[in-house]
Amino acid sequence: MSIARLHGRSPLQGLVRCRKLARSFSSAEWSQYAYSTPLFRKTRREELAEKWDNLGFSIRPMNGHVRYTYADGNWDSGVFVPAPYQLMHINAGALHYGVSVFEGMKAFACKDGKIRLLNPELNAQRMQKGADALLMPQVPTDMFINGVMEAIRRNREFVPPYGNNASLYVRPLLFASGQMLGLAPLASEYTFFVTVLPAGGYFGKGSEVGVKALVSNNHDRAAPKGLGAVKAAGNYAADIAPVHSAHAEGYNTTLYLDAKERKFIEEFSVCNFVGITKDGRYVTPKSDTILQSTTNIMLQQLARDRGMIVEERPIDFEKEIGNLKEVGMCGTAAVVVKVNSITHGETTLTFDDFDVISSLRSELTAIQCGEVEDKHGWMKEVCDVVNDSIPEVFPVQPRSFAPDMVTAEAKGQVQRMGSQAMHGLERLLLEHVVANAEPGNPDSVLAAMDAFWNKTFQAQGAEKWNVRGLKIEEAVREKVQAKEGKNTPVRCLEMGTYCGYSALRIARNLPEGGKLLSVEKDELFAAIATKIIEFAGLDDKVKIWMGTVHSEIANITTRLEQEPADFVLVDHSKERYVPDLKLLEECGVVTKDTAVVGDVEVYPGDERPPKVIEEEIGRFFADRAFGLATMV
Repeated sequence: MSIARLHGRSPLQGLVRCRKLARSFSSAEWSQYAYSTPLFRKTRREELAEKWDNLGFSIRPMNGHVRYTYADGNWDSGVFVPAPYQLMHINAGALHYGVSVFEGMKAFACKDGKIRLLNPELNAQRMQKGADALLMPQVPTDMFINGVMEAIRRNREFVPPYGNNASLYVRPLLFASGQMLGLAPLASEYTFFVTVLPAGGYFGKGSEVGVKALVSNNHDRAAPKGLGAVKAAGNYAADIAPVHSAHAEGYNTTLYLDAKERKFIEEFSVCNFVGITKDGRYVTPKSDTILQSTTNIMLQQLARDRGMIVEERPIDFEKEIGNLKEVGMCGTAAVVVKVNSITHGETTLTFDDFDVISSLRSELTAIQCGEVEDKHGWMKEVCDVVNDSIPEVFPVQPRSFAPDMVTAEAKGQVQRMGSQAMHGLERLLLEHVVANAEPGNPDSVLAAMDAFWNKTFQAQGAEKWNVRGLKIEEAVREKVQAKEGKNTPVRCLEMGTYCGYSALRIARNLPEGGKLLSVEKDELFAAIATKIIEFAGLDDKVKIWMGTVHSEIANITTRLEQEPADFVLVDHSKERYVPDLKLLEECGVVTKDTAVVGDVEVYPGDERPPKVIEEEIGRFFADRAFGLATMV
């Protein structure tokens, strides 16, 4: 058989190509380049099944993030971006001048099966305060909350299940993505995005040992009348050297005193300072250089609800630290962590008690998880949790909080590469076929599928799309003609199927009694392919089931009645071509009379297999007939 091969980019599985779009002007005036991201592997929910209660606080690639862009005086409607990368100008204001503020939030799987977000209005207001301080456009409260909730909705399978010491950590970020050279003029473009990640708590379920804090005598966190009261990125950069120095000395965190007099308590490294006096008052520092913790605000309210005296005021370290029986460090990520000791110079003070703060923390976490009444209306419902006991082959999507938001792919900002180029389109394909094809008419179904793929991959060229199908059908028809009048069925095997397209091309050429067996390891692909084959009215000729060649070899030989296949399409992982075909040969399914067609150039951006795989296929088929065809 002839070989039809289209050479192109090298194979990079899972690659997402990002590009900044330029206007259509003369190439002599304008330039444009496409940028490829590094390879990355997205997290799957099943990988976290044994880790929900021990997640730690680390970055994991999710389904994607929400991104809004401010330009020409307005915010756009937002996009959902699958890649954890940002393309921006090398002179962006955030890179050179630190024009950036962020927030920290949490979403929880609650006892009643709902996912809820904790008090987003407070975070929206705090980011607006930071935007004003750095002369950035404010993110409107509604846009902020809807963007956060949309990011949670689109990553809802990563919200840790109820009952685990974990939550979905949410990180909104606002920064100057436009170029700045000097402090004037200001950037003309700004970006607001929301990322999420599943995260554990800072304390375990058992006894709480607490952390050791070191008063920083050689560094200040923030200057008077500076940016200490807003969540500016630079504030955290100032703490990197001091906190790492404290770690090297055996301490867990730093504690800062005020920069002017070095006598009043400010805050811990990334957390507010909270204390309980020996007479039971809740005290926390007040200063123009302290970032007000949203967690601290809620803990203060819970303390007032109990009738406690709450004092937000300057706290003189030397005069008052000895009057505290409990000390905690509080923030979104930590909630509240016990401080076991504070060292200042040669003096170390210890705090053994933590009963009151721990009780307040337990009350707050109970509200977060829906175990007690939310009297203050802090929790905002997002959607239902993912139920692992119910398979979600066709999951029902919760309502969108940003209905005008589009995917970055649809907007042309990113392009999936490798096998990922085909993922995520299955539902759209099925909907298109049902809406545009005639039931029971394979030709009509194929025409609808061709129209869908030609539109989807229009830039790749519609003519190339049909090469693969023609190659497959040519090989099948040759086998049908060879068996004509011999009173034996034409037996075909497909290893791997994507939504039934190849199966349709094969099955529509099979005569009465002909059969096609299709083995697919991906549950969603197999389900969509089955639906499309049934819609086309070819389910009497085609059997599709879950598995691999190795797991289903007994079923394959049985369904082929211990006879060799006349035609085999290898349409799965190229690394499995030769191993699977060798097994089929050993079991008598593939002989030298079997027509084998392989698809080695399946996906956009993956038009050639690795050289080692090409060489392996070449050696195996040195004395065998093998047809190569390409999909696009």
